[in-house]
Amino acid sequence: MKKCDCKSNTIDNLYREIAKNDRLISDENIDSREIENKIALSLGYTLEDLESGANLGLGCGNPIENANLKLGETVLDLGCGKGMDVFKACKIVGDSGLVIGVDRLSEMVEKAIYISQKKKFFNTKFVVSDIDSLKIESNSVDCIISNCVINLCEDKKKVYSEIFRVLKPGGRISVSDIVQFNELPCWVKDEPIFHAT
Repeated sequence: MKKCDCKSNTIDNLYREIAKNDRLISDENIDSREIENKIALSLGYTLEDLESGANLGLGCGNPIENANLKLGETVLDLGCGKGMDVFKACKIVGDSGLVIGVDRLSEMVEKAIYISQKKKFFNTKFVVSDIDSLKIESNSVDCIISNCVINLCEDKKKVYSEIFRVLKPGGRISVSDIVQFNELPCWVKDEPIFHAT
């Protein structure tokens, strides 16, 4: 049996390219913005959510729908990308709350910071960090959200250990993600674009 070999740096390079191009598909002949927006709308996002310009069409759900966020809470978004879910959450928690976005790629965080400053989302903060070794204080977060990111991590036990470390007692988790039930063929595993869509 052939060993599959899609390394995390290959996936990182794909996401860097997506961040650089500000779109999922960089083909000039394809209107990827329309595709990305249709995906987001089908997942329960609104046209107002899309106005931030943070949508990249990389999510597989809408973790905010079940997060039960409240005014004044501190929320952490694991793998925030350009901040789509951060910006949606910051409107719910209000000025007395804080939404922190973490992403392992500085390119994504830079884009998110730019949007947050441009749109005046002052109750947001962005950190470059791996989600299995969070640069976040222990017992500091009311709710953790994540949208189609944990599946990309090798050591999920380590990720959940970090989640429980940073959550306050009684804190909540709302994750939208994919789960693999059957072994995938190498031609799927070895193609980075299948990890992003």
